[in-house]
Amino acid sequence: RLRVLQWIGVLVAPLAWATQHVVGYGIATARCGEGRVTRLGISNTTWELALLGVATVLIVAAEAAAIRVFVATRGEDAEDSQLHFFATAAVVANVLFLTIILLDGLASGLEKSCVGS
Repeated sequence: RLRVLQWIGVLVAPLAWATQHVVGYGIATARCGEGRVTRLGISNTTWELALLGVATVLIVAAEAAAIRVFVATRGEDAEDSQLHFFATAAVVANVLFLTIILLDGLASGLEKSCVGS
């Protein structure tokens, strides 16, 4: 169980960021591109902020999993030292990914899209 939580803590945040960033880019491209694919009538801001919310929830869950493993393996023997190492790295990395997602999502969601240079 701790190994599963460890991998959730390590992998969910970067995958959430990559997905949020790539899908957000795709939404902005579809909105501003020549085809202007907006069949659902949902604004770019709504899409971007929804992506931000989902990614934030996923990263908070990953952080909780990493903290759970970190606490459970503190002071344990050498067998759990690998789990503790990855949990420590995940706790730090998840905070960084949360910051990146908040900056990326808020900038994309609150900025005017489709502005020419």
